[in-house]
Amino acid sequence: MRLARLLPLAFAASVVLVTTGLSSPAAASSETATVSASASVIVFGDAVELAAAVTGDPSCLGPRDAQLEWQPSESQTWTGIASGTTASDGSVVFSDSPQYTGQYRVSLPASGACAPVVSPPASVRVRVLVQSAPVASSLIPGSCVDLDLTVGPNKSGQTVDVQERSASGWTTVETLTLDADSAAGARPCFGWEDIGHVRLRARWPAQDALNETGTSIVLRFRVTKAPWMRQLDGVVSGYSVSVSVGDDGVFLYQHDETAPRTPASNVKLLLSMTLLDELSPDFTIPTYAAAESVRGHVIAADLWILGRGDPAITQARMSHLAHRIAAAGITKVRGRVMGSTAYFSRDWWASGWRPEFRWEQIPLPSALTFEGNVAEGVHITDPERRAAESLTRELELRGISVAGRPGSGAPPGDLTTVATIRSSPMAQILPRMNRPSNNFYAEVLGKLLGAERTGPPGTIAKGAREIRRWVVNHGAEVTLFDNSGLSYANRVTAQGIVRLLWVAEGSTWGEILRGSLPTGGQGTLEDRLQGLRVRAKTGSLTDISALSGWVWLERERTWAEFSILSSGMSKWTASAIEDRIVGILAESA
Repeated sequence: MRLARLLPLAFAASVVLVTTGLSSPAAASSETATVSASASVIVFGDAVELAAAVTGDPSCLGPRDAQLEWQPSESQTWTGIASGTTASDGSVVFSDSPQYTGQYRVSLPASGACAPVVSPPASVRVRVLVQSAPVASSLIPGSCVDLDLTVGPNKSGQTVDVQERSASGWTTVETLTLDADSAAGARPCFGWEDIGHVRLRARWPAQDALNETGTSIVLRFRVTKAPWMRQLDGVVSGYSVSVSVGDDGVFLYQHDETAPRTPASNVKLLLSMTLLDELSPDFTIPTYAAAESVRGHVIAADLWILGRGDPAITQARMSHLAHRIAAAGITKVRGRVMGSTAYFSRDWWASGWRPEFRWEQIPLPSALTFEGNVAEGVHITDPERRAAESLTRELELRGISVAGRPGSGAPPGDLTTVATIRSSPMAQILPRMNRPSNNFYAEVLGKLLGAERTGPPGTIAKGAREIRRWVVNHGAEVTLFDNSGLSYANRVTAQGIVRLLWVAEGSTWGEILRGSLPTGGQGTLEDRLQGLRVRAKTGSLTDISALSGWVWLERERTWAEFSILSSGMSKWTASAIEDRIVGILAESA
């Protein structure tokens, strides 16, 4: 159950309290008096009877004037609150409805030969009263109820707890501050985990000596599945599939939601969150042209291209860099153009990858990329040299002579920047990764993340560690060996992904992330979910499928977060299950 704070209302509850006082010595007399309370603890609003009796000389028992006196807690002053007359046997009875805990005594003034008499005090404690108005008793996951409460006597500025009953006892789920009218309100919402019977109560814990702790009556709710939830039960029955659906921090539906499963390319969703949060949507990736020595308009030795992880370096980008170099006044390169092989390690492997992945699924993720590190459909191993070739041509087209042949290698230190180009902002890069599910972009950006956070060289493992750190810091768990999701050894839960989508939903970059994902009929959803308002990241490995993101709930007019992870079935079967689940959510939830 999740509680959302409201403006102070009234829990249909009224909390009320009582007080206890200090004793004072009785006056010296041949008579003695006693007073006893009908109850030592009462609830605010109830009455207590105070029975007094005088003993001693029969002629001094009654009738005599008697006064009931009151001393509230934290006070040393007695105040007369009622008068009466003793009967001939010395007895007299009073009644009072105290607001606070305190002490009572009975005093009799001197009367003729009869000396004054004061009884020892009797304590009465007053407990808070919480009164509850009727509320709905039958609910479904996702339903909320308004709970209004008031506390009396006035406890403005103090707190009252809303508690839920669990197997281990009563647990405080929200603490409310009482307003000037001693009122507050809460809006508990019930989720999938609340299916069954839920019991709530309000409790004012004693925060002063005036009153005793008080609790409300127990409110009982019955949470049952909605028809669409039973539909989803039928869709997933008999399949190895995990499903988690949530809205605004409440789980609406779950099935095998904590089972660790291989997320496939849903890892790109986690990478995107980490990049947006750690580096920002406006982050751009530089590519530098640099040299050891620039003498006037001449680069005296080699001109180096220093890549920093822009996955979109192309011939057109090299043309742009050449334009910047020419604009810097350079007319000659006495050495050659060299592509740097540094900043990233040249690792091209992760635990859980199959041997053929390097040649079939992902080109070499280098810091200096060129044309996706693919040439004529083949994954190349020398993108840095090819970038250098391209820049050499572009420089020569602008009349800038280059003496040597282009090459690649590790650059020397202490280079001076000649010109810089920058990538598109991260917010514009991510759709190019997520919509087609580009593994190359993912591993390059993962290495960039690792280098930015922990220093170069960027590696696949560093990127995976940074994603895992971010995920754990935001309340989920993941086992991760790469940044693209190609590893069969990666593990995450459907519930964990939904929790992370909630983090995204509450972040300034949440809409950017959602917009980076394919919608029905687009990218990896090209042949699926047409006509539905959905934004989701697919994932696919052999006998493994995933779909996580957002679906628009037509009835509720809101986005809901969902994650579906499955294994052990064909992609066609898994996709059909995913599409059916999303369709039910869109139309019925």
